[in-house]
Amino acid sequence: MKLSVVKIRVTFSMMITFGFLFLSTHQSFGQATNASIKGTITDSSGVPLMGATIIVKNTSTGFTSGSITNETGSYKIQQLPLGGPYIVTAKYLGFKEVVQKGFSLNLSDIITVDYILRESATSLSEVIISTNSISKRIQQLGASTKIGEGQIKNLPTEGRNFTRLTSLSPLQGAGSLNLGGQRRTSTNVTIDGVNFRNTLTAGEIGRGPYTISQEAIREFEVSTNDYDVTQGRQGGGSITSVTKSGTNEFEGSTFFYHRADDLQSQFTIQGEDREADFYNSQYGLSLGGPIIKDKLHFFLVYERQDAGDPQFIANIQNDNDANRLRISEESLSRFLQIGRDKYGVSNSQQIGQFDRVTEANNLFLRVDWQINDKHRLTFRNLYNKWENPFSVSDNSNIEIAESYSDFESYENSMFLSLRSVFSSNITNEFKLQYQRADRLFSPNSELPSQNISRAIVQVESILPNGNNSNRSVQLGGQRYTPETNLENQIQISNTLYLTSGKFNFTFGTDNLITTLETQLSNEQNGRFFFDSLDDFDNLNAARYAREVPLQGSTLVKQTVLDLSLFGQVEFDIHPNLNFVAGIRYDATAFLDAAEFNPLVYQELGIRTDEKPEDFDNIQPRFQLTWNIKGNDTDILKIGGGVFSSQPHYYAQVNNIQNSGTLLGAIDVTGADVPTPDFIGYRNDPSTVPGVPAGVTPFSTINAVSPDFEVPTIYKANINYTHFFGNRYSLGLNAVFSHTKNNYVYQETNLVAEPYFVTPQGREVFVPANTIAANGRTDWRASRVSNLVGRTLVLNSDGILDNLALVLEGSAKIGEDGYVNASFTVNQSKDNSSYNCCVANTSTFLPVSGDPRDLNYGYSDNHFDTKIVVNGASPTWRGFTLGATIIGTGGTRYSLKSGGNKSANGDYNLSNEIAYIFDPSEANTPEYIKDGYQEVLNDPETSQGFKEYLKESYGGFAERNGGKNPFNAIVDLRIQKSFNVSKDAHALALSVDVFNFMNLLNKEWGRSYNFGNRDFMNIDGFDQATNSYQYNVQKGAGTEPINGTPWRLQVGVRYSFN
Repeated sequence: MKLSVVKIRVTFSMMITFGFLFLSTHQSFGQATNASIKGTITDSSGVPLMGATIIVKNTSTGFTSGSITNETGSYKIQQLPLGGPYIVTAKYLGFKEVVQKGFSLNLSDIITVDYILRESATSLSEVIISTNSISKRIQQLGASTKIGEGQIKNLPTEGRNFTRLTSLSPLQGAGSLNLGGQRRTSTNVTIDGVNFRNTLTAGEIGRGPYTISQEAIREFEVSTNDYDVTQGRQGGGSITSVTKSGTNEFEGSTFFYHRADDLQSQFTIQGEDREADFYNSQYGLSLGGPIIKDKLHFFLVYERQDAGDPQFIANIQNDNDANRLRISEESLSRFLQIGRDKYGVSNSQQIGQFDRVTEANNLFLRVDWQINDKHRLTFRNLYNKWENPFSVSDNSNIEIAESYSDFESYENSMFLSLRSVFSSNITNEFKLQYQRADRLFSPNSELPSQNISRAIVQVESILPNGNNSNRSVQLGGQRYTPETNLENQIQISNTLYLTSGKFNFTFGTDNLITTLETQLSNEQNGRFFFDSLDDFDNLNAARYAREVPLQGSTLVKQTVLDLSLFGQVEFDIHPNLNFVAGIRYDATAFLDAAEFNPLVYQELGIRTDEKPEDFDNIQPRFQLTWNIKGNDTDILKIGGGVFSSQPHYYAQVNNIQNSGTLLGAIDVTGADVPTPDFIGYRNDPSTVPGVPAGVTPFSTINAVSPDFEVPTIYKANINYTHFFGNRYSLGLNAVFSHTKNNYVYQETNLVAEPYFVTPQGREVFVPANTIAANGRTDWRASRVSNLVGRTLVLNSDGILDNLALVLEGSAKIGEDGYVNASFTVNQSKDNSSYNCCVANTSTFLPVSGDPRDLNYGYSDNHFDTKIVVNGASPTWRGFTLGATIIGTGGTRYSLKSGGNKSANGDYNLSNEIAYIFDPSEANTPEYIKDGYQEVLNDPETSQGFKEYLKESYGGFAERNGGKNPFNAIVDLRIQKSFNVSKDAHALALSVDVFNFMNLLNKEWGRSYNFGNRDFMNIDGFDQATNSYQYNVQKGAGTEPINGTPWRLQVGVRYSFN
């Protein structure tokens, strides 16, 4: 798109957005809670009373608001502060005033408070109400999973990171933040209604064990099918949190939670004796209360974590470890000895167990000011610091200690909000946030600060169980460090709530302005590839590749705009039939382009100065809620709509840095490979081989398609819930989503047609005569243009489909006990599961031939079934037992071709799905038949692996055709509370047991999940038949034993109020 057109579109979008913003705000700030009180006021004969006055007051803070009923006698007071107790008063001239008490508001609650007023002006009627009703979340049925204050308090949470409870959502998938089958980048994260998402790579803004203290969180919600137009920048869903605030009563706490080696199993999850000395201590304090009663309140939390957390690197203590790691101790020892003798590796420990110390600090402050009856101002600041040394690994199978890097991060967010009531029917919220994140990746102290090249060696082993294996082992530097990320973001949003007659309107805008400075060293240090330990010993590398800086620093600066407008109407079509319809508009614009590279345009027709942008994201949505009998017992909900999600900002870092003007590429094989001199590189990193003198380098290119669009998600669901009285519920939720325009990088400098097709049907994009006898291909022969290097273009070819059926139930037990349970049947399929970040990782998708033919199949985020149970017992003599049971089955994996060689001739060495020969065919080599039979006869091969192998006979294995078994984890929390000094002071002792079943039996509480497996390794090429020769990786089917053994967390918490 022409630059002038881009500027016009951006300017127009900003004018509309900020024009709307200033027209609707006047002078107001606010904080979204999505909590409301509504109802109807009639006289004793049922006639609606128009003009009746409703006043709500939170007696703990003094907050007051009100409204007037419309012609149908209805009212709705929206975006109320959470907490309570609330008093709701109804007044009408000539009628008795009625007060209802005892209401408490939680996130997204909608409480119905109806009145029948009787004629009399001389007395006051009071009614005390219990708000334990589970029906006050009717609007959220089938849309979200709420984790309330009681669940945060009673449920076991390892590491005190409340987002771990995201797994309680029935639609949370294979990754911790993957929702509704979508990619992790498609999950929005907010706290107090503003962004808390890492826009560079996704996830929380912080990279530490927690970004905000659990002590500061009041409650949170995992939303997957909420069609409210205020929900934006998401595909899978969102994690929405609200923080605690002070009240008229002083309250505080001090706490200490501890995990340690003595509080953990003496065995590894594999059942072997464990030797690991670790500890984790989390401690802090909170304090809140009035500065001015009913006017000004504060809440403060400080929390720190000190941990000694060992790092394990190729820790072979016995034969079982060698079989599990798929490398023999002998081969690993030889690798290390060569590294010390010829590559300058120090004599310090490089494998085994390494002790390390980490530290996290978190400070939270919130101040709420009730300026007057019309305006309520909130200020909140959150600071987080995380120091995590010796933690960043690379992408080889094994990296020795010197390749591990250090990481530290700092985050701070400053937030202002003001809720304003302009009239009885207009409420407004304005939010302003400034957020900063600073992240630093540093090389290991044994290496120079600039880092050095890395050596990647294919190490063959005969394992103790007799199986053969081939693993990549690395020394030297690594691809990710040094690296710095600086992210500054301003968020400005405003939402106006207007009631007109029976219609409740919502209008708003939400805008992010993000500036980033990113210094990446990805692949700039150089890497040597060795085919064997013998070649490694002889300094005989098969390939050398490096991205060489051409202009010094490769610091990338960029600014990104995310703009939005939205409007919505909600009304009752019928007293028992509620309808919500709205529309949202989002625009995304990356304002900084890469340099234009005329050579790339001349050779491939690609403009490197294109920028990702999308200005046409119009998203209509609706929700229909039918209260079938009108008595809150049977609820049917149907909803649907369109959503758009953000791409990760890392993409444009790739594109700016890899335009071909900042970096030049060297990629050589055979006799052109320089002799490695790692001892010299360690002494002087500037001696790492760059572009040879007199050689014009070709460059690796990352660019963006002019047709790029952000992901668009079409969602729908139908939910039926039945309430059995006020204590039990049972519901069924059917969910569907289809995603188009998922971002993916595609090979572009690749010949259009294969040079030949192997007898097995694999397309190969290099001439057969260029393939070496050992099966190694030279990807440079696959290019359209020899003047340009590998070229990856970001486009929108990705699609994703998700279907799920969720059965959910809940029960309240006794006064304060509860059980929530769900069972999910799920299917997620896509043609690329690329999430983030380096462009090359987008091409890891296993394919049978052409890497541009995206392989539709089960997603990396797929699961078949999921069971979630969480609950807490009623309190008995101060004791409470909380529990979570989370079980998942049917995650997937693929069988691949390996051997550090590209079967289709492209650049990527790990994107080929394996071809599985049919043993019944006469032309199948006997050694392959024997290899398959050994795998099938091996008692350590899992049954699921055998089935996947057999189903693949005579063709390419299905992508993610391997199915992992079901496994479940049971965690418990036992808590004893002691009340001291007439309930003003309390002491709570707690013990969390994680993986409780493993405590009962060391063979329980395990998972047996395979990741992708290299199964058919290339070890030759036959020029006469144009076919590869393979060897079977016989140990690939050995069932892995994964998980973490049982461990305890003990805690003590003193509180007062």
